[in-house]
Amino acid sequence: MNHKQSKRRDILRKLMRHICRTVLRVVAKAAPDGNDPLPDLRMAKRVLLVLVNYRMGNTVLATPAVSALIDALPMAEFSFVGGPYAPGILKGYNLKHVYTVSRQDSWSPLRMGRLIRTLRREHYDVAIHLSMATASLGAFIMYASGAKHRIGCRGSVGNIFFTSAMEHPHSSHKVDQVNEYMRWLGIHTSGERKLVLSNEERCWAESFFRERIHNSCGQPIGIFVGSRQRKGKFWDISNFGVVAKGLRSHGFPVVVFIGHEEASREELIRASLGEALYIKEPDIRRVAALVSGCRAVFTPDSGPMHLSIAAGTKTVALFVKPNFDRYGPRQPQGEVVFDPHGTSADRALQTILKLCTQPCAASPTM
Repeated sequence: MNHKQSKRRDILRKLMRHICRTVLRVVAKAAPDGNDPLPDLRMAKRVLLVLVNYRMGNTVLATPAVSALIDALPMAEFSFVGGPYAPGILKGYNLKHVYTVSRQDSWSPLRMGRLIRTLRREHYDVAIHLSMATASLGAFIMYASGAKHRIGCRGSVGNIFFTSAMEHPHSSHKVDQVNEYMRWLGIHTSGERKLVLSNEERCWAESFFRERIHNSCGQPIGIFVGSRQRKGKFWDISNFGVVAKGLRSHGFPVVVFIGHEEASREELIRASLGEALYIKEPDIRRVAALVSGCRAVFTPDSGPMHLSIAAGTKTVALFVKPNFDRYGPRQPQGEVVFDPHGTSADRALQTILKLCTQPCAASPTM
């Protein structure tokens, strides 16, 4: 896609969002105010959790809520409706069903109708929207599920689909917003992003590295290069080369993960980062297991950043945009390198080296 096509698509998306928001404001005026009292969640037998999002990171950001709810309500039966990454991210949690909605599904009345009929047959007592958006596809699915109590956050357009609506959380960080939301529900938590890996998955990752890396320094340092360039998150590839070279000079083995977003630049990535173990693994569970086996991970602000934090690995996150206080890792889990001008490769290297001298956090296992 060239620059003109990308710009045209962005304009079209903005126009569609404006039209949708206008329609939603009209609908919100006729919708319930969302002031019904919260139900007693301890009495709920079937609970539906909803977060329909197509990006990995946003799905990972829902894990503190999923974990807290399942722990607090052990007698309830939980199911989840999410995007394509949901089954991999949420494997290991005690969920009866994980239903997925792809971008293509969202434009197919037949597929959406089948999903809604399936949900309605379950007769959910409570449905909880885990996004802060009040007027998303997930919120509509939750409304159509037939759940008696529908809980979510009130958006800027007002309330549309929820029987009980919370005002938008005041916290700045997304994880803190989720925890604030849970406390409003009476679920006391301060948890972080969390991925549940089995012992078998961790042992597989250890064996994978042991067979391919022969280095006395032990655990490698992982690097993710790819990020959403169209979103203004690009960091020049030569900077990653500086970091990789610096890590090798300190004796650390380097692992470079190449996902589908980086596939078209693989030759350039290899030439720029030099000697390393390059991994092209499509299975998100295996990627997470390999990440958990790294001493630390260096990644831009992208889905792998959230995955690394959730796997319990020390994470150095590169931010080009000043939104690190909303999404980035927090100490002692990791560090943020804010580099809007692309001139701080040496600072990024020193941050990684410093973090590698600290003990790693424990991550949950099945």
